[in-house]
Amino acid sequence: MKLLYTFIFTFFFSTILSAQTITTSIIKPPAQLRCNEVPAKLNNVVFGAVPPNSADKPVVVYVHGWFDNGFAWFMAKNKWYENSYNQGYRTAFFFHSVSDEFEANGKVIAEMIRKTCQHYNTRSVIAVCHSKGGYDMDYALYNENIWDSVQGVITLSTPYYGAPIADLIAFPLFRSVLEIIPIVGPIFQGKGTYQMQTAYMAGVVRPMIDNHPNNNPAKFHCFAAHGSEHPTVLPSAISDDILKVVFPDYRPACIDIPGFGNFASSLMSTFMNITGVISKVVQVQDKYNNPSKNTNFSDGLAPYYSSLRPGSTVISQPPPAQQSYLNHIDVLLSSYTWNIVQPEIEYFKNNPTFRTTNPIKPIEKVEQYQPVSDIQLIQDKTIQINTDAQNKLFIIGEYQNETIKVLDEQNNLVQTILLNYSVKMMYEIFHEIDLSSLSPNKKYTLQSSKLLTGFLQDGKNCSIQLETNANKTYYSSDALGFEVQLNNWTESISTTVVKGMLSRNMDEKGNVLHDKMIPITFKYDAQKNAYVCNDKLNIANGIYNIAVFAEGNSMKRFATTSILLKQDESNPNQQEIKMSVYPNPAKDIVNIEFATTTTAKYALELFDIVGKKLMEKQLGNLNIGNQQIQLSTNQLNLPSGSYLISLTQNGERKNSKVFVVN
Repeated sequence: MKLLYTFIFTFFFSTILSAQTITTSIIKPPAQLRCNEVPAKLNNVVFGAVPPNSADKPVVVYVHGWFDNGFAWFMAKNKWYENSYNQGYRTAFFFHSVSDEFEANGKVIAEMIRKTCQHYNTRSVIAVCHSKGGYDMDYALYNENIWDSVQGVITLSTPYYGAPIADLIAFPLFRSVLEIIPIVGPIFQGKGTYQMQTAYMAGVVRPMIDNHPNNNPAKFHCFAAHGSEHPTVLPSAISDDILKVVFPDYRPACIDIPGFGNFASSLMSTFMNITGVISKVVQVQDKYNNPSKNTNFSDGLAPYYSSLRPGSTVISQPPPAQQSYLNHIDVLLSSYTWNIVQPEIEYFKNNPTFRTTNPIKPIEKVEQYQPVSDIQLIQDKTIQINTDAQNKLFIIGEYQNETIKVLDEQNNLVQTILLNYSVKMMYEIFHEIDLSSLSPNKKYTLQSSKLLTGFLQDGKNCSIQLETNANKTYYSSDALGFEVQLNNWTESISTTVVKGMLSRNMDEKGNVLHDKMIPITFKYDAQKNAYVCNDKLNIANGIYNIAVFAEGNSMKRFATTSILLKQDESNPNQQEIKMSVYPNPAKDIVNIEFATTTTAKYALELFDIVGKKLMEKQLGNLNIGNQQIQLSTNQLNLPSGSYLISLTQNGERKNSKVFVVN
């Protein structure tokens, strides 16, 4: 099985790299088309057949989003092509990168639009874009000289202000788990994934595009959704063509499998529900939030108001309207949204001038915006739960023939849960462990045969709230001033510890990097009734992930977010020491190499995923030159999981690296 995964991973990744030039294909009319006849190779434009009544009808191009190579417009009897053909629309479906940055995707999309106009001998097209495809199209319009070639753009759940789930993915210890998953791991490494962070989209991209001289927001009609819990419904019998979304050359059987649609519907619904729940750990900061300052309403990946482009025409009804009560995948299925999109296509066809944009409507009975998290981060083999409240356990990644033993307070075996999860596409990344059969008002211990990584929603009425003061310009001599407030926290200050980590993942030019992780400390401030980080750091400009952990005797909470950090002053005398950690992932031995440029006292520190210090090794005064240290994972008794190794010089942190123990 491992060899098979390796082969699939190599094939998939090489397919992405080898797709250089843009090609075109023509498919049959919908009634004659089999699901295995739609080519899904990247950098390819799939032209639909020309309908018989198309003379005075527009050309519609379909642009896919993140984690989708374009085949989702066809999968599982999705009828975008059939509906468009029946209306007389000539069509083009763009297959481009699933996770490239919008700059690269924008160039490809621009060339695809030129080829589409040439193919159909038309001056302009109307674009329908799902998710990330909306701001890939944004870049193409403003920077690739195709403004006059696009009559109008209809976007479906495009996170113009960023997607909180991207902030979570950028959390280094979480990212290290995602990136080693076979098949889908490379997608999480793509620059386009990091660009979706709320601080980058709202703090960098939106000002860049909204202030662009070519900006014409009236050209955009935006649909947003808020139904992360909405159940997806597919036809009961569908073929296995869903796999083409990940594997371009997969050949589906094109034979309807009874009940397979019900299974796929359940998988999609569960995934969107879980992502909607765990996205609550992301504390979107006011500076990067949308005008309504509310992220409670989400389609599972994109908050409702994040999907409304500034100055655009809004074609969705605000929460709690049923019209927009759809999850992020539902929005992609024509059975839900064709009747919303099709009138907008007709509008763009019939109106050379645009209507006055309508203002963003407020939601009804909205509670005051409070970015809070009521979830624990889990990376352990043993988990304590109390069923006096409902518990939900979500784990991430692959688990093959593993078990969870459920023990009662007398250490008696109550239940054994078998874990058999493989990950071949986005919908299979998160898994909810069924705890519904456990008796209420009792304490249980979950013991797993493999380290569990994920989240626990324990039902306790307490939460953590993070404020980064994102509007502040930092100086190297300033305290960071991050604040953590604990709501309904019944434990005393003396038994509560708040700690955090800070790491840069994009530089000020938008390049993705995996910079050092910096542990940060918090102390309780009675006047503010909050835990405050007074650390003073000399840090480089860029997008940072901040993760904070609060832990008492029986209460634990986790939150993370992204922030655009800038310092106007820096210390040119402070130099970072380059450090490498290998092999990564490690098994028995971890090698740490670094070069010293001055004689000083050095030390190594080891932290677990929640910032607990597991080891401190004093190296003493080292001579100038290359240094190599070896650590034994067995001697340190390190179970499988993610860890942070940090190097200090005279007590000052110089570099930190994340590594994984298999």
